[in-house]
Amino acid sequence: MNGWRTLLPNAWYVAVREYRSRARSRSFVIGTVVLAAIAFVATQLPVVIDLSMTTSQTRVAIVVPSDGLPPDALAVITQGLNGQQGGREAYLVSWLPGVDPAALQSDLESRKLDALLIVVRNPTTKDLAFTLRTDIPRDGRPVANITTAVASLQLEDRLVRAGTSTAALRAPYSFQMEPIKPNSPSTNSISAEVSSSILSTGLIVLIFMAIITYGVWVAMSVAEEKSSRVMELMLNATTPLQMLTGKVLGNGAAGLTQYGVILGAVVTGLLAQGPIHKLVVGNDAGAQFGGLSPTVLVAFMVLFILGFLLYSLLYAALGSLVSRQEDVQSATSPLMTLIMIGYFMSVFGLQAIDETWVKVASFLPFFSPYMMLARVSTGHVEIWEFGLAVVLLLASIVVALFVAARIYSAGVLLYGQRVGLRQLLRMARVSR
Repeated sequence: MNGWRTLLPNAWYVAVREYRSRARSRSFVIGTVVLAAIAFVATQLPVVIDLSMTTSQTRVAIVVPSDGLPPDALAVITQGLNGQQGGREAYLVSWLPGVDPAALQSDLESRKLDALLIVVRNPTTKDLAFTLRTDIPRDGRPVANITTAVASLQLEDRLVRAGTSTAALRAPYSFQMEPIKPNSPSTNSISAEVSSSILSTGLIVLIFMAIITYGVWVAMSVAEEKSSRVMELMLNATTPLQMLTGKVLGNGAAGLTQYGVILGAVVTGLLAQGPIHKLVVGNDAGAQFGGLSPTVLVAFMVLFILGFLLYSLLYAALGSLVSRQEDVQSATSPLMTLIMIGYFMSVFGLQAIDETWVKVASFLPFFSPYMMLARVSTGHVEIWEFGLAVVLLLASIVVALFVAARIYSAGVLLYGQRVGLRQLLRMARVSR
């Protein structure tokens, strides 16, 4: 009981020692810089993809009759090829009224032109007729896009000859959509739902990786000091509970520092994506923070910290049962299995977020860091539900600290022994 009353300042000294030892290591600094750089570069992948798609232009020459086409024929076919997006166009269209197609044969053979579209009007049916000269594969994307644009031009021509136009047919009309219930999530757009799902998956992966990575740090730190016999010297100046608390806090702070730098790189990359896209590609198509709000960020940080504390306490307890770092993986494999179950449950739960089993699992402490985060990021949770999950997590951390401290206090003195489940339970029951 004395150890519980005198947790500080020794636990603080241990935490500072652990943090400095971890944060000042060359592997930590290099790893943090490399991961942050990778995270920033990853946010620019859409720019690279758009650049690769826009720098490759298909040069199309269109030979048309001198008269008799709709006034907006060029606009129709150009829009059919390039759409309404700004920036560099994927198709470079040359509009050549009254030009002899034979005069462009040399340009086709020398690859100055990728395709030649010849438009004539059938004197009998008055419909437009099209001939495409190109070596582009028949099933290639450019041919498919040209075919679609041609169909749009044919439709526009028929409408104009019938006394109307595509613009007239697309004139605005009155349409309203009302939700069954106020703020019903079913009225969200598909893009918003997809964006929210992607965001949820990304945040869940972040928590999953952090718990495993930094939890193993704690277990490895315990095993390292135990194998070097430093543990025995430290026990002369501090209690096992103080050591356990200090190691969890120190390694956790180091992990949060690294994750903070990585997340900062991600946010910086997302904010810079628009200007970089405009500079490189030619239009501002920056990332949309779909579903990312202060509420989601606060929920992520709370669940991240509490989930890490819960699992890292157990990692430290299991790490104290082995005398070599090589044995840490086998000792912590049951805990790894539990983490994996929670992760896969949350991934599957995103596809059935309103199911009863998802709601129940979001309150179970070992799964709530994942499941509750999934519900928060998709907007399918009430405030009281999140509060209850946090309270249960805090209660489970207190219980885990009590149990882990007992296991830790006995485990740090075990050398070269294989500890079974029965012995582990006995240690937790009788240790002080």
